[in-house]
This record gives sequence, structure tokens and C-alpha cells, in this order.
Amino acid sequence: MRRKAFSILAYWTYLVNSGSRHSVHSPFVYKLVDLVLKNKKDNQAFQNIAKLRQKLLLKSQVIEITDFGSGANHKQYSHRFERVASIVRNSSVSDRYGRLLFRLVEYFKPQTIIEIGTSVGLSTLYMALANPDANVYTIEGCTTKSEQATTNFNAMQVSNIEQHIGRFDLVLPDLVKQAGKLDFAFIDGNHTYEATIENFKTLLAIANNDTVFVFDDIHWSADMQKAWNKISDHKGVTVSIDLYRFGIVFLKKELSKQKFVIRF
Repeated sequence: MRRKAFSILAYWTYLVNSGSRHSVHSPFVYKLVDLVLKNKKDNQAFQNIAKLRQKLLLKSQVIEITDFGSGANHKQYSHRFERVASIVRNSSVSDRYGRLLFRLVEYFKPQTIIEIGTSVGLSTLYMALANPDANVYTIEGCTTKSEQATTNFNAMQVSNIEQHIGRFDLVLPDLVKQAGKLDFAFIDGNHTYEATIENFKTLLAIANNDTVFVFDDIHWSADMQKAWNKISDHKGVTVSIDLYRFGIVFLKKELSKQKFVIRF
């Protein structure tokens, strides 16, 4: 209940502080808003993922979830049983933000993408389909969720995704060594301050001037908002964009340090 109240307050604060593209005084960000955030163009990939989502929402299968993140309630991990449909409804990226992920990847054309938090793979599909030439590495802590994701990737006949299973803090360092470089990161796992900051620091080791970081649920809790503020203040970050649910940061040295809160 406390977290829900925090989210409501955070949303009202976002509405008060957010502006349109006309309040943006950065050519780089203005162009991004105009060509990506305001882009309403349809794509066949959106229709295909929407059909898959509807199938999953009708799925009555119950799976055992292993949670190493915020859902573990300060334990090392926790177990629970949940319907696949419930996971898709409550935890998967929405169609609106999935399309945004797609457009960001389509716009920046990253070759190496790392996702932390596969779940059942809908967000992964948006990114993989946006650039079939990219190598998409995705990590999921829960084996049964990862199995569901594999089924979904096969159903969509997507072949540029490489799955990794295990605790993020144990798997990510090895994946960073394997990938060698990072062009785009989507961080949507273990919604705690410590884990979010640690994941960001680990990925920075292989980031470059053009790397794009996208964080999900930046106002989900006080912990996540604190992590977002810390990241947007980081000395390596030049531009940050707060879209309420998503937070996007850039490391481009040629840009001046600026923080934007944009209505999406």
C-alpha cells in the first residue's frame, strides 16, 4: 500500500514537472522526441507481438516462480506460483512502452543489446525485431519464466536472441566479458536500489559514447527513484530523460549535462 501511494505521488509530480517537445532546448533530444517518442507509425512486428500477448493472456498454465529481486522481501530468494496470464498482465512491458523500445532500437540501430529481466520475453521481442542484425543478450533469474520466453521466441521465429539464466549479479559479469561491447541496455530486473546501481556500474565497463541505457519502473518505489536520481547524476551521464515509467540516459560527451522530464 505504501509503495502504491508513493507511485501515485510520483506520477503527479511527474505530470507537474513534465513538458512537451517544445520545452526541450536540445537539438539531440528534440529530434529524439519528434522521431521516436511522437512516432505513431505502425509495424507488422507490433501486430505479431499483440497476437502473442493475447494468446498468453488466455493461458491458464500455472508456473513456479523463483524471485531473487524485490519480490523476495529481503530474503535470498522466494518461491510462488503464478499464472502465465498474470505475469503478462502485471509484469510484462505494455504495448505502448514495447513500441517505444522498438522505436529506440530502430532509431539508434545498436548491434549489441543486453536486457536484464527477460520475464516471458515480450520486451526482448520488441528489441530483437527492431533490428534483426543485432545480438540480443537477455538474462532471467527464473528458469520457468525463461522457458516460457524460449517458447515465445520460437513461436515468433526470432533467432538473434541469446538467453542466460541465473542471478543477475552472478551472470552479468560473465556476460559482459562475452559481449565485449554494449550499444543498448534495457534494465528491468531486481527493483532495488543496490541491484540497479550495481547493474549500471557493471554495464558501464563495456559502454561507449553512443550507448543508450533504458531503465524500467524508475518511479515504482522510493528505492527505484533514488537509484534513478543517482544514475542521472552520474559523472558519465550527460543527458537523462524521465518518461515516468522509463528513464533513458546517454553518455555522449559532446552533449552538455541536462535532465529532461518529458510528457509521454
